Order: sequence, then C-alpha cells, then structure tokens
Amino acid sequence: MLNRLFALLVAMILCTSVSYGDEKPMANGPEEGLRLFGQCDASLFQMLKKHPDLFGASVQVESRGEVATIAVPNTLSEKGHEQTFKPPVVAAGIRLLAWHNEVSYDVDIGALLFWGFKVEGDPATIAKRVNTVLPAGRKLASLGTFWARAEKRAIGDPIDAWRPGGESGVATQKGIVERVLMIEQDTPGTSSLYCSLQGSVTAPLLQILRPDLQPREYPQ
Repeated sequence: MLNRLFALLVAMILCTSVSYGDEKPMANGPEEGLRLFGQCDASLFQMLKKHPDLFGASVQVESRGEVATIAVPNTLSEKGHEQTFKPPVVAAGIRLLAWHNEVSYDVDIGALLFWGFKVEGDPATIAKRVNTVLPAGRKLASLGTFWARAEKRAIGDPIDAWRPGGESGVATQKGIVERVLMIEQDTPGTSSLYCSLQGSVTAPLLQILRPDLQPREYPQ
C-alpha cells in the first residue's frame, strides 16, 4: 500500500513539473516568432496561442479561439492598423518597432491583406538578417529597391499548393492569389517587413492561412 502511495506521489510531482515547464517563456522567443512570421501562414498565430509572451511582456496579444494575434484596434480602419512596441523588440538583430495588420478590398484587385512589422534599418540590411532565420529555398531576394519572396496559386489548386511567381506593380489576375514576403523602405531609417495576400482570396483559404481573423474582418 505504501509503495503504491509513493508511486502516486512521484507521478503527481512529475505531472506538476511538466505543467510548470510548459509555462516557461520560450528561449529566444522573438527570433522564433520572426522565423514563424516569415512563413506567411498560420504558424505565428498558433505559436502565440501557446506562448503569448513570444515577443515579450510589453507586446499586447489577443486570444482568438484556437490561435492568438498581436492586437491592433481595428484591422479594417486606416487609423486602427498598428500596435507600437514600447520598448522595441529585438529579433535576430532587428529592432521591431510596431505591428501592422490591415485588411481591405479593391473592386479591381480583389482582397488585400497586409500583416507584419515596422522595423529599424534599410531593406538590404534587414533582408540579410531575416534570411538568417529562413530555410533554404524560402529566402528573400533583391528586386531593386525592395526584397521579396513571391508565390502564387490558382483557384482550384490544393489548398496548400503554392508555386514561385507574382508580378510586382501588376494587378493580380482574377482566379489567382499571390502571397508575398516583402521588405521595402517606409521612411528614412525605417522599413516595412510584411506578408501580403491578395487577389481572389477565399474564406476557406483565410481559415487556413489567417485563422486569427474573424469572419467580420474578411475582405469584402
């Protein structure tokens, strides 16, 4: 009987230790957050649910069901797209100044979604640092004054099927969705590092790539 009680006590201690371990902040969280963000999919939002302190305690995170997101006042309002970080967050040597999350719709282009960071530095310097956390084949390439990784898919393709492509400065063709990871200059000394999704974006695709968005926030 005593042996059974001792075994039960040990099991309870082990379970408590595991639970406590799960609550510890992630080591090098901002860099991991930057790596997940660079996938331009649901990965970052899934991790924020597990680790709301991924970018530090000063970054306000909002739970959205099974995922979470960096909070902004209103994704649909021009004055509500951003959360400024005070103090800035440092990830892979990059000073992240703010989070930007914007959803809109254009009758000619289709859906337009932009999410990402305002950062300190010029596009070339930022791109080289971002590329250190991106896997081979997924890195940014120089395209003149900006750096980008462009992909596209057609309506009817498997939901997770993407191929290299996309044309800068050209409206997305109907029936096509473009996904781009991009860095471009914002103001002197700062740049925008963001993911974009544009074109014939469907609700099922948003449920896969942007599960942090609520249906009322879908572009329409």
